Amino acid sequence: MICQKCKGLMVKEWRPEFSQEAAVLRCINCGLVLDPLIAQNRVTTLPAKQRALRAA
Repeated sequence: MICQKCKGLMVKEWRPEFSQEAAVLRCINCGLVLDPLIAQNRVTTLPAKQRALRAA
């Protein structure tokens, strides 16, 4: 997987402070952490942001 921020390499990690049951993705270049909740929120809020940009 490719990092959305810096286009670096994302690796899977088990980090219990973020998610007990799922792995998180961490960029080895910039350190961006993406857990399942963050990914879900980005997908669900994206259409609303696009509508706002079209209305402006």
